[in-house]
Amino acid sequence: MSKASAEMLGEAGFKYIGKTYQEMDCQAFFEKCLQDVGIAVDLKGSNAWYRKIRKEGWVGTPEACKARFGSVPKGAILFIHADDGGEEKRGYHDGLGNAKHIGIKTGTGEGAIHSSESRGGVCESKFKDKTIPNGGWNCVGLWPELTYGEKIDKLLAGEGQEGADPEDEGGDTVETAVIWSASGTPVHMRASKTPGTAGYRLYDDIPVGTSAEVLEHGDKWCRVNCGRRKGWYIMTEFLLFDGAAVEPGEDPGEPAEPGTDDPIEIRLTVSRADAQTLLRLLDSISWQLVQITGGLG
Repeated sequence: MSKASAEMLGEAGFKYIGKTYQEMDCQAFFEKCLQDVGIAVDLKGSNAWYRKIRKEGWVGTPEACKARFGSVPKGAILFIHADDGGEEKRGYHDGLGNAKHIGIKTGTGEGAIHSSESRGGVCESKFKDKTIPNGGWNCVGLWPELTYGEKIDKLLAGEGQEGADPEDEGGDTVETAVIWSASGTPVHMRASKTPGTAGYRLYDDIPVGTSAEVLEHGDKWCRVNCGRRKGWYIMTEFLLFDGAAVEPGEDPGEPAEPGTDDPIEIRLTVSRADAQTLLRLLDSISWQLVQITGGLG
């Protein structure tokens, strides 16, 4: 059975421009467009759709989508997503953040179409394949129930990614990093970067040396895919971005600490009485006297 066309999904909404928000809110609009391309699903809101697509397909920033798939395709599902704890008020206690709004990339006109409460109903808004800050579109979802073209469909299905050259696929290199800590102990990766939320309390310990795909790069936090955890957060200081191999406990920016069995030299200048006391204290330690000024008599 053939999949529904994502491009047709991107075109389906234009005939609803003018519908009021009371007639068709953002979720109802999105699901009506899906029905128009042959998909009937009834979920309870944008947060439910965000979690469904996250589970079954792929979600990330527009920039991460371009890096991984070569473009943000027509018919991509758009979200306004925030780590503000708002998901808990809507009955979600998974720390995956609050998907406040849902829309569709059209690839024409202003770039996106949705039903907006603030603007009164179905309308277009600007989306040029990049994150819109301060409450705008900042998350893209690709769903395997839609077809985005052979190349993207294969990548979305997990095919053709091992050993692939991103330049050959027409995209940018995906940023990767290695989990690192000076102590060599595992590092917390959290479902949310916001203290006090359920997601912040939900974490995994990630071993040093584990590879991660960086979706969003911030000064304090990075959003990453790492193993089974997709889109979780880790503090930037625990990521090594140049991909260099670093042994646990080794600080790449500082000289390595000497080993416990490596010899060291200590020179002391002490009085005769203090020297006798020092000798008694060091009697059980393997050492070599280099110099004690004045001699011991």
